[in-house]
Amino acid sequence: TWGDLAGGDLITHQYAQVQARPGNAPGYPLYTMGGWLWFHGLRAAISSLGLAHPNPIPILSAYSTLWALIALWLLYRTVCLLTSSRTTPASRWQRAGNWPLAWLLSAFLAVTYFFWYYATTTEQYSSAVAQTLAIVYVYLLWAEADAAAPAGYGPRAGPGRLLLLLAFLCGISLANMLTVAFIVPPLVAVVLWQRPALLRSGRMLVTVFIAALLPLSAYIYVYERGARHPEWWGGAWQSAGAWFLAFVSTAQGREELGW
Repeated sequence: TWGDLAGGDLITHQYAQVQARPGNAPGYPLYTMGGWLWFHGLRAAISSLGLAHPNPIPILSAYSTLWALIALWLLYRTVCLLTSSRTTPASRWQRAGNWPLAWLLSAFLAVTYFFWYYATTTEQYSSAVAQTLAIVYVYLLWAEADAAAPAGYGPRAGPGRLLLLLAFLCGISLANMLTVAFIVPPLVAVVLWQRPALLRSGRMLVTVFIAALLPLSAYIYVYERGARHPEWWGGAWQSAGAWFLAFVSTAQGREELGW
């Protein structure tokens, strides 16, 4: 029942994932959509095993735990990549590097208070940690592939595809958690410092720009769900469009990305 979802500051994300409604402004659409699929899919799977009406709270929390495990794996792989020999780039996925150090650092992060708390509660922070680590990891893969690439390459080349993936991961912050976007300016600076010729490739720049903005299409979900449920607006608005513009331009979001 809905009463089973009662609880503290996490209530917004709990209802968002159960009802497929926007979370805190500006909505976290990708995280919420994934949480809705996770909750209803896992709940249906548990019920099919004969366990009727499973407690929703552990199922919702397990979604955060899933992202926390992905974050720990990404940290492990990143440290392995940083501490491994780069003489064989073709086998970079298999290089072990200093795996004991990677394991210890991952284990240390896992038991820090902030990480542990949000890995076991219904919040989007563990997914933000995973996204940030994914950006760092893919950048390292790109930097290695770019160093061995010719002077000019397009989106279909190996380094080009990694650069598009990097841009897409950065763009996800606009539809997942805005504060992750703080990594984007220094990332752009280091990419252009390593490969300044990218500024002379109009096709590559346009493709990267599109890849970065593609996740914004997830806000179609926020608009559609909000338009169908004006009782969620929390105020009087003349139209769904007026509510949507106010919602996605929330002061909270402006403060996170402003001075």
